[in-house]
Amino acid sequence: MSEIILDATKVSEKGQIVIPKDIRDFVSLKTGSKLIIIASHDTLILQKVEVFGERVRVRDILGKAKSIAERLGLIRR
Repeated sequence: MSEIILDATKVSEKGQIVIPKDIRDFVSLKTGSKLIIIASHDTLILQKVEVFGERVRVRDILGKAKSIAERLGLIRR
């Protein structure tokens, strides 16, 4: 993982969020792309689902998120 993009967005009255265009482009999100949402207290993680039928490995997703958070200085190692 060579590049990390950090951006902000708001939640609408309907509970919707807009994923900024630079991030959509970076992760190749298109209309109809499927995302997995993992929630824990005050944290949300979005993971793009690329292959249907493949088992989702939540630990792998959480490990990746933790690594990114550490690189951004959001949590201590």
